[in-house]
Amino acid sequence: MDFFLTKFDESWDTPTNLDEKMKDLKRKQAELNALKGDTKSRTTAELHPRKKLKKEVELWLENVERINGEIEDLEQKIGENSFASRGFLKGNVLKKIQEVDELYQRGKFHNSLVVDNPGWIGQALSTTTLFGDAAKTCMEKIWAFLMDDDIQKIGVWGTEGIGKTTIVKLVHNQLLKETERFDIVIWITVSKEMNIIKLQNRIARAMKVSLDEDEDETIRPGMIYEMLVRKGKYVLILDDLWDKLSLEEVGIPEPSNGSKLLVTTRLLDVCQYLDCREVRVPTLSNPDAWSLFLKKVGEDVSNHPNLLPIMESVATECDGLPLAIVTIASSMSGVRDVHAWRDALHELKRNGETVKKMEEKVFQKLQFSYDRLRDEELKNCFLCCALLPEDWEIETDELIHLCIAEGHIKEMDSM
Repeated sequence: MDFFLTKFDESWDTPTNLDEKMKDLKRKQAELNALKGDTKSRTTAELHPRKKLKKEVELWLENVERINGEIEDLEQKIGENSFASRGFLKGNVLKKIQEVDELYQRGKFHNSLVVDNPGWIGQALSTTTLFGDAAKTCMEKIWAFLMDDDIQKIGVWGTEGIGKTTIVKLVHNQLLKETERFDIVIWITVSKEMNIIKLQNRIARAMKVSLDEDEDETIRPGMIYEMLVRKGKYVLILDDLWDKLSLEEVGIPEPSNGSKLLVTTRLLDVCQYLDCREVRVPTLSNPDAWSLFLKKVGEDVSNHPNLLPIMESVATECDGLPLAIVTIASSMSGVRDVHAWRDALHELKRNGETVKKMEEKVFQKLQFSYDRLRDEELKNCFLCCALLPEDWEIETDELIHLCIAEGHIKEMDSM
């Protein structure tokens, strides 16, 4: 009999004492929820697209929500029981008090609540530094448009060799380093021979997803659309867009909710077709063009006063195009013979007279550099580069092995 009385005493409490224990439970619950509110405030401050909540924090928040629901159910149960039978819920109340105490102690996170998010997509691109005030102004304008919530599409345009890709690469890398506004930054090189299927494949591959080549062409755009939308706020960069592009055919959503589309192209028409905010990249100013030419030709050449007038004329033939300046100045680096400089100027002028389009002018400057290579082995090695896909990053070792395989290098030290 004493055993049963003991058990009864452990399982039952007077309704008045039970009410006091419920008040204690509600007080502790309020403290727990206050801690939950502080934790959520911290997550708001610490959480951004490149971070994610620690699993232990996620689990703790879920447990707080769970126990809040269980306490609510317990209150309802106590209210539905008779005055006397309520006393048998003493064990439930004590158990919840203990659980709330434990949760409160576990919720005192002293370190950061977030960790790096491996789902972040974006790879820094190799590039050069900007040269000239105009290029820096263009980059600042592009960056301002990216940070403007009212601007969704940006078109950077200008002639070939003007430096569009260099500018936008630097913007891309800056996005990876500094901003917390975007979830993903995707770089896609489009190029002249690009078609819809190839473009879709490149976008999917950039998001670490593969598309079946045999997938129905009517379904593929929807798949690309879903991939981009589910990634949150994105910046999609399409570099070297040669022609008008239907975003709907590819599956690229009209940017919204902070997402951006950034394209580079030679044609203003492409920017206007896509309804982009336009950024025109101008040629270098005469002082900037001259400074770049001197830098690339080298001090051992530029310090010869008798060469300066001819050098200035050669630099003028580059039309302020960074690619042409770098190519021609580099090919003349180390040349201190005034006759060689005169021949070079004569060749540039003669070829330039028959060239009308700016794209052809750029090609003519590249041909000038090719013609000045000192032997056939080097020329053949240069032409080997044409065997690789457009916009391919050519590794030195890869090029050497290719030239050996083609028989253009007879000895390893011949270059």
